[in-house]
Amino acid sequence: MQNFPFYLLLTKPIKRKTICRIKEHDRKRVIDMKTYTKRGESKMKKKLTTLLLMIVFTLGIFSVPTHAANDNVKVVLPAFKVTLNGTVIENETNQYPLIVYKDITYFPMTYYDCRFLGLESVWNSSNGLKIARTGVNWGYHKYQAAGKNNTAYKAQIAAFEINVNGKQIDNSKEEYPLLVFRNITYFPLTWRFAVDEFGWKYFYDENSGLVINSTASDLMASQVILPIVTLPDGEKGAFTMAGSYYYYQGEKGKIYQAPAANPSERREVYQLPEDTYFGAGYASASLQTDNGKAVLKFHTGGATMGSDHIIWLNEDGTTVDIDHGYSAIRVYDDYTVRVDHWAPPIADNLQIKKTGENEYTNVGDPECYFGRFFLSDGQGLSSQPSQDLYLIDEEIYVLGYYQNKKLPTTTGIYRVNINSGHTERVCEAEASGFKITDDMIYFTDRNQYLYRVSLSGGQAELLIDEAVSQYELLQGHLYYALAENGQLFALSNEESINPGGQLKKMEIQNGYLTAIFMKDSESSYKMMIIDKNGQILYKSMENIPLVTIENSKVILVKDN
Repeated sequence: MQNFPFYLLLTKPIKRKTICRIKEHDRKRVIDMKTYTKRGESKMKKKLTTLLLMIVFTLGIFSVPTHAANDNVKVVLPAFKVTLNGTVIENETNQYPLIVYKDITYFPMTYYDCRFLGLESVWNSSNGLKIARTGVNWGYHKYQAAGKNNTAYKAQIAAFEINVNGKQIDNSKEEYPLLVFRNITYFPLTWRFAVDEFGWKYFYDENSGLVINSTASDLMASQVILPIVTLPDGEKGAFTMAGSYYYYQGEKGKIYQAPAANPSERREVYQLPEDTYFGAGYASASLQTDNGKAVLKFHTGGATMGSDHIIWLNEDGTTVDIDHGYSAIRVYDDYTVRVDHWAPPIADNLQIKKTGENEYTNVGDPECYFGRFFLSDGQGLSSQPSQDLYLIDEEIYVLGYYQNKKLPTTTGIYRVNINSGHTERVCEAEASGFKITDDMIYFTDRNQYLYRVSLSGGQAELLIDEAVSQYELLQGHLYYALAENGQLFALSNEESINPGGQLKKMEIQNGYLTAIFMKDSESSYKMMIIDKNGQILYKSMENIPLVTIENSKVILVKDN
């Protein structure tokens, strides 16, 4: 089975004012299309913020089994015009048209119709139907009927479990119950659902008919399909986006480049070697974007005698072999910094070279073991390599350890001057890994407790006195996951960001935090995108194993 990505194109907000005339119904606040024009008018002003998103996804619809009672009810197609997010709906030729029951317009909860108006739908036989507001609107997708619809049909009252935004709906007690028509669940456009739960804006008049806008976010979407391979172990093949191109792993170890404007015009840019050591087909690969450039990484051979490979994929289809072996490497405009990770560990393993040069030069104290976390358990000394490596001005920040000096016997964060080689410890606290942002260093010790210290050094501050499995920083906001249960938190907030969600992976990508949760988590939401202000921009109930954000485009690979 193949897997398909979708992407979102984010643009700057455009503020505009829109005046909607809303004709009120009775005290029950029900949208009754026949009585709209007989009621008094009221003005409602609203501000719209336009945010354009393009989403690539698999074609399909959201349907549910017709586990409905034998309560057949008569429904009719609306005789008035219907416009959703600026799109006029052609009910006569729509496989899932809007319908009217008891003078109330009903909306079809198909896969694409939901997402077109900023909702997400999930169905299974155990829990029934779940509908949640996501804040992201996709592009319109028409379900074409085989012919013209009749003016009247029979529908059924839905009898399965229904949950809206975490609230259970007792459909048997609803004055305007949810219906099932053509094996699709239909929601009544009452004020309760359309406004209170879904956040839609609407108005009706004899000329315009019914107009609905899901203006909570004003996100839009379009679709494209990419043939990303599903590997024999069930994992998804490598995928990223750099510049105006997709890069993905296809069948038989081929790495493809495809222009975002025309994804079908792909070309092969790299062939992964066969895995002769483990016999698992082709080398296990990853694709990522670093400073706007696509980077391919893969491993060949065994754990000790094998080698890691780092390849640049250029937009013109050429490739550049950046490194091979065992190392941590960071490429900057003027320098490339490298730490040798060959086993057994050796000292004097920090290297640097100027851009354009072919050879590395060792830098730093030759007696220091760089780029590893060393741990003594009283019986022996073990170590593990670290990828944490920063070049700030003329200083390299890297983990360091001294084995034969009367210095702190723990691994610490060291700064190394690239010109003089002067090596000094930033603070006395032990560090197993670290990140640098906004002139602050955040790090964990052997217990995975989280600390921070100024880039200039000094006394470290304990932030989290529980073991953390992951942490990231975005515009002064610290996010971390507890090792005990995988719950995601923001610093100084005792409530989990996604209660019941066990974090699988999170990353900072071009001003956004992407968080992916285990698909068997108790929470309904399996993926979130958080902006620099700490606001949840998007959340999905579908399993999303891969997320990439590049050039204001968010690429998500759906697990189907």
